[in-house]
Parts: sequence; structure tokens; C-alpha cells
Amino acid sequence: MSLSAELHVASRYLVGTRRWTPVVTVTLISLFGLGLGVFALVVTLALLDGFQSGIRSQIVAHASHAEIWPAAGRRIEEPEKLASLLQGALGDVEIVQMVRGTCLVSSDTDAVPASVIGRSDTDRVTVDRILSRRLGVASGDRVEVISARQRLTPMGPLPVRIRTEIARISTPEPGAESGEVVLPIERAQRLLWGERVIEAIELREKADPWTLGQRARKVLDEAGVAVRVAGLEELHRPLLTALALEKIMIFVAVGLMLVVAALNLLCNVAMVAAEKRKDLAVMAGLGFSPSSLRRLFLVLGLSIGLVGSVAGAVLGSGLAFVLDLNERFEKLYNQEMVQVTPLDDPEDINTVKKLIYQHLEYTESERAREILGDWDSFQAKFRKVHPKSDVADAKPASAEASKTPAK
Repeated sequence: MSLSAELHVASRYLVGTRRWTPVVTVTLISLFGLGLGVFALVVTLALLDGFQSGIRSQIVAHASHAEIWPAAGRRIEEPEKLASLLQGALGDVEIVQMVRGTCLVSSDTDAVPASVIGRSDTDRVTVDRILSRRLGVASGDRVEVISARQRLTPMGPLPVRIRTEIARISTPEPGAESGEVVLPIERAQRLLWGERVIEAIELREKADPWTLGQRARKVLDEAGVAVRVAGLEELHRPLLTALALEKIMIFVAVGLMLVVAALNLLCNVAMVAAEKRKDLAVMAGLGFSPSSLRRLFLVLGLSIGLVGSVAGAVLGSGLAFVLDLNERFEKLYNQEMVQVTPLDDPEDINTVKKLIYQHLEYTESERAREILGDWDSFQAKFRKVHPKSDVADAKPASAEASKTPAK
């Protein structure tokens, strides 16, 4: 028996009902449940990917891309030679020498322990927002940093301390809980060590920050340098692991909705089989084999599932036209999930104009009237935003034109 006969009978069962029956009701519930489940899954994962992409972008923007520490002890031997080796092997890499410690930081109102970092790429004092809130200070205020290291004075041993003015309040690294103050490396060395010591080297690279640690480790291993190297994934493993687990758990939780819908679909197919007992007997008499009848209901169930899944996927995917007046959109959208292209397709232009005309008709919006009155100027500021899978072959926006954001 050919599959075309089974497809024909299954299609008649789906669309040939002339009256409202319990089977029709359960079929619609199955379609709605599958569609809702797929829609929720697509939207939830898209939002989660956007959220996690934002966190990863913040990590790359504010945190070290790789760090190097001595294999034993706290000092890096010959740090200048090590920096020269890395610069020659890795190319355009920013190298920052650092020292770290914990000190007491006090203001006129309070005193709290905080991490102190000396960096070779700064000549001013920076305090993060966590520490500034605890101390009640802002840019331009003065704080005192007190080290656990002591020095001898005529009055006996006293802790080493410096008093300095805060030049800037910075954003803390993702996941940071304690306050942090950044000093020029010479002042931090005098505060923490009393001599020129380098405890760590930070590496940063624009091209490929997530593999920088692996490449630096390979270079140093080949050169026989005994140091420890950690990349972005090692430095932020707890946070990245939590993000991965969050994605898995949300996927499982939303997937349970699909499981329930699938079970409902099985019940629907069973109800159809029970209702069509007479039809099955007739088809068996006409020569349908048992395997053909099983395929018939398999096709029926797959058809309902496919229709519901496609409907949910279509609802979960979207298309948007964005008017950028401030040239900020390039920094605001998730580049891993969507692609932005210029508004140059005649069909898209007609769609946008139609929507703006409807908006003007319903609301008498002055902005809509302004856009339509000067369309040639405003068209260049519109961008089409759609999922990457839908625009794999689309022409990307130019560097200037892609700087576009929501009004």
C-alpha cells in the first residue's frame, strides 16, 4: 500500500470533519499546546542568550582576558623578559604588570578592608562602586590606604599608609563582591612590598580574547617558562558554569511543556483511532495492511505535531524595523542572535511606510507625519532586524549605517 493513500486518509481526518466532536477539541488543544511550548522555548532561549551574551560582553570589556602568575612563590622573575617574549609571539596584545594585596581603606566616615591592585597602565587612583558606596566617597574625595606591612619609625613600628585623591569611580567586574581600589604600580609596590616586585601579568586582546589564555600558555610552555596561565574561562569559571547550568535548567523546564503537549497528542491519536473503528474495518477490508494502518495514525500524529511546532517557531521568530536617531543601536542589540541590515528592499520599504501611515491615521502622530514628509532622509536611518538564521545571505549594514537604535 503506497504512502500517498495513507497521507490522503490522514489529511481527510484532519480537515474533513463536518461537526464539532471531542476529537476535534482535543486536536485543537494539542495544536495549541505544541505551538505554545515551541513559542515559549524559542522566546525563552532567545532572551536567555541575549542576557548571557550581555554578561560575556561585560566580562570581555572589564575583566582580564588572561593572567600569568609565578608557578611558585609570589614574584615573577624577569617580568620584562617575559613581557617581551609574549609581545613577540602574540603580536598586538596589551600587557599590564600588576601587584595585588588587601589593605584597609578609610574615609572621613568609615574604614573597610578592600582589594588593592597596582597596575602599570594607570597613573591615577580608581575606586569601584562597591567600595565607594561603603565609604560614602565620590570622585575628588580623599581616602587613606593602610597596608599590613610595617616600617620602623622613632615611635616604633607603624603600618605603611598613603593618602590619595580618588580620580574615578569604576564599574566592578561581573561577580565582584568586595571593594577594589586601583593604584599606579609604583605606589602599590611601595605600599605592599617596599620594593619593585611584579606578582602577575595581565593580557588583553581585541581579536580573540576567549582563546588568548591557551595561546599564551602554549608560547610559554614552548619557551620553558615555569608560570601559571589562566584564560577567561578559567578566571570566570564559576560564573560561566552557572550560566551554562541556568540555560540547561530553563531548557528542561520549558521542555516539560512540550512533553505534556506530546502526551496530549498521543491521547488525541488514540481517540481518533477509537472513533474511526468502523473506518478502520472498511480500510482493512479494502486491503490496508496492519502496518499501513499504523502508518496512517503515525502520519496523523506527525502532522498535528508539525503544524503546532511550525506555528510556535513562527511566533517565536520576529522581524523588526528600527529607527535610529542617536546612532547607538550597534551597542544595544545582541549580535549573536540577530543581524541588522539596511532598509533597502522595496517590499520592506512599502511595509514600513504602510505601518507608519496606519500609525498616523490612528494616532495623528507628529513624528509619523515628520517621517513621511521627509522619507528620503529618514529611510537611511531605518534598520531591519531579524534572526541570523533568516538572514544568512542578507547584505550586512555598512560600518556607519549599522550604527542604529531604537527610538
